[in-house]
Amino acid sequence: MAHEVERKSVVVWSEGSRMAAVVLRPRGASGPTPAILLAHGWGGLKEHLIELYAEAFAAAGYVTMAFDYRGWGGSDGRIIAAPGAPVLTAGGEQTVAVRVLREVVDPVDQVVDVRNALAWLIAEEGVDPQRVGLWGSSYGGGHVVSVAGQDDRVRALVAQIGGYGHPREDWYRQLARQRMSDKARGVLDPAVPQGVDGAPGLLGTPDVARQYGHAPLDHARRVTAPTLFIDAEFEEYNDPSLQGGAAYDILRANGVTCERATFPCTHYRVYDDHLIEARAMALDWFNRHL
Repeated sequence: MAHEVERKSVVVWSEGSRMAAVVLRPRGASGPTPAILLAHGWGGLKEHLIELYAEAFAAAGYVTMAFDYRGWGGSDGRIIAAPGAPVLTAGGEQTVAVRVLREVVDPVDQVVDVRNALAWLIAEEGVDPQRVGLWGSSYGGGHVVSVAGQDDRVRALVAQIGGYGHPREDWYRQLARQRMSDKARGVLDPAVPQGVDGAPGLLGTPDVARQYGHAPLDHARRVTAPTLFIDAEFEEYNDPSLQGGAAYDILRANGVTCERATFPCTHYRVYDDHLIEARAMALDWFNRHL
């Protein structure tokens, strides 16, 4: 039976910055209720996930939450001192010129944002803290695997068309190391990259220095929660066998309950051509394991 869904806008604090989030709750739910946190990908916003997934999961009886990463959508941007501002050696409130940085793709920060959103949701009134799952898509698919490998409160996991790291070729290593030095020495202005690097067809500025050290497959070795991987056979951004396939192989070798489904499509068609199937698979997984 489908439930009517109530929603409320909330603020999640992530390392001192405000993240805009929406909580959706099945109307009339009584007693501790299982919950699902949804995490989007590269430049995705919460509204997309609410429309396609969070509403449906809530109608099926789950408390759900979607949020915008710091610097995206309705969330605070990163604040850094503007050029010429005094060095901030004194604590407390001060008035100083600042720059607000937005739309930086920093997977290290984004994983922290997922962890903070998870902490918020687990503490929400009416949520059963023993039955909380993660659902992540695209870059967020790798993020939720990273979080599940660091937090054993995650009881079930769905990673859809996930990204689990970046190339380790020499050219990429050299670029990442150059960006690290450029950031540290203030060669970039501002020191957090804005429009320096890019990815065709994708929003925002990837922080290559931070991306290079992002390794969800390492965290996958510590995942114990039942995990469903959903991938696109003709994925255009990476080789799925080295991404979701590799994560699946790690979990299976470690004896973790896991399954992998692959649709015959490219990355974004999972949201369109295979939405109903992928959403039903995820919901079935949570019904079985939360």
